[in-house]
Amino acid sequence: MADHLGLDPARIERLRSPDRLTYFDPARIFDVLAPAPDCTLLDIGTGVGFIALPFAKRYPDAKVYGCDILDGMIALLREDAGAQGLANVEGIVMTPNAVGLPDGVADFVVMAQLHHELDEPAALLAECRRLLRPGGTVAIIDWADEDNGKSPPAGRRVPEADLRAQLTTGGFTDLERHDVYTFHTFITARVPTE
Repeated sequence: MADHLGLDPARIERLRSPDRLTYFDPARIFDVLAPAPDCTLLDIGTGVGFIALPFAKRYPDAKVYGCDILDGMIALLREDAGAQGLANVEGIVMTPNAVGLPDGVADFVVMAQLHHELDEPAALLAECRRLLRPGGTVAIIDWADEDNGKSPPAGRRVPEADLRAQLTTGGFTDLERHDVYTFHTFITARVPTE
């Protein structure tokens, strides 16, 4: 077992819980994105790989980068990828607003249940734009801004209008909402091709 580096075991158990699939199945994200089999996906805020690992399994010819600010989470991701035989997953320890990868490396950047925790969303969105190829897609899936029994309390949620404004200000286009989750807002946006 990897060293959790002080990570809360209860949090890790929640992140890995199969119950989470009942309201937040990652396959719905993949169905919306409809990626090419050999695409490159960055999962920012990967945690234990709730998005990265099933994506890598479903698309074995894809390259998947799981990125997180916590060494312990990346250690768990690497351990689980190895245990599942997923050679197409690479764990990257990032800083809050920077990923150590070259410009234009990704077709897709996914940020799931992360946006409400960001101190500087504009800076991270600028980094997402840098990492995406022209025409690449960012997908933000975060808790809905409503009292629904799952979303965090008011004040810790990001209204959809704010997400849209941040993406537009960040230079993304073709914003689209996807109503596939009950407790989440799911928006995709693209990097312009020109």
